[in-house]
Amino acid sequence: MKLLFPLLAFATILPSGAAPIHSGHASAELIASSSTFEASKPVNAAIRLTVDSGWHTYWTNPGEGGMKLGAEWVLPEGWSAGPLGWPVPIRFKTGDLPGFGYVGEVIIPVTLTPPPGAPKAARIAVKLDWLTCDESACIPGDAAPTLELSPGPSADTPSAPIIQKAMSQVPAPLEGLALSVAEEGKALILTLTAPAGADPATMAAFPATPQVVDPAATFKFLKSGASWTARVSRSEYLEGSPKSLELVISGGGLPHPATVVWSKK
Repeated sequence: MKLLFPLLAFATILPSGAAPIHSGHASAELIASSSTFEASKPVNAAIRLTVDSGWHTYWTNPGEGGMKLGAEWVLPEGWSAGPLGWPVPIRFKTGDLPGFGYVGEVIIPVTLTPPPGAPKAARIAVKLDWLTCDESACIPGDAAPTLELSPGPSADTPSAPIIQKAMSQVPAPLEGLALSVAEEGKALILTLTAPAGADPATMAAFPATPQVVDPAATFKFLKSGASWTARVSRSEYLEGSPKSLELVISGGGLPHPATVVWSKK
């Protein structure tokens, strides 16, 4: 696979309301559900990344040879940013390398929280870097979009429903969903317990923990008594026995995309 990494200029911080910043083969902007904020009350925001047609970018576990989106927040004193809410990815290949990520537009929610007694307007910035690839080449990109928020009662923006929908699609723990992992030679045996009405045979599963499961592995859960099992190849980079594994699961009758975590006792 041919990798093209041109020299990158420093990302320019643009004022709120400016056009999305294009770099590499994607555009980035920072959006919020409200143009205002109240002290100590969280504001729902999101990174909107739009990938050029024919290209893809990467998930928190990029798979083989990719790079997840990097985000470094530049916040006013006392403000905080929560973790990024990664939506369910898709599978693809870059050359012969299997990976996980996104095509087209991806909305990655995040919660911004002002401190108590924050009366002044706030300028939020995030320094982003990413990798976009097609079937034969990869190009990095970077940007530092900003967001201007004023103190006052909540005032919805046109982005509010977009962010609300994105938040509902972020995988979250689900009662009744449990995972255990056992080793069998170079394979891992995954045993899944699912809530009533769910059908793991039709679920899509992705390993959120890097370098545990081979990114080329296919998850096929088969009924085994009261639970379901899948046999997958371990990552060639896994040293010793796995210590933990997080899966992201969607479909199969689940009420929402879910995460399930196993840790070795």
